Amino acid sequence: MNAFKVLSHPIRFRIVEILASGEHRSGTLSDAITGNYGVSRAGVSKHLAILRNEGWIDYHGDASSRWYFLTSEVWSKIDVDVSWLKYLWERRSNYIGE
Repeated sequence: MNAFKVLSHPIRFRIVEILASGEHRSGTLSDAITGNYGVSRAGVSKHLAILRNEGWIDYHGDASSRWYFLTSEVWSKIDVDVSWLKYLWERRSNYIGE
């Protein structure tokens, strides 16, 4: 899933935004998201799972206390998708100039 699709959902965008400031406990993330978006903890867990499966986040800890964090690969994933759009834009500009 490209970076724009991952970030297109407001809950996933907010999770990434929160984790950009550092690692956070799953309960803290759930509280922030459920309070602002009115979704259940299970709903937040679904979005955490999507982000984890896509390689955007990971966690450490045990079943009772998980600390989530952004992976270092996030920035290269975003760069690849932005670079692709920039390439398409520049290619378009070349056709217009002919």
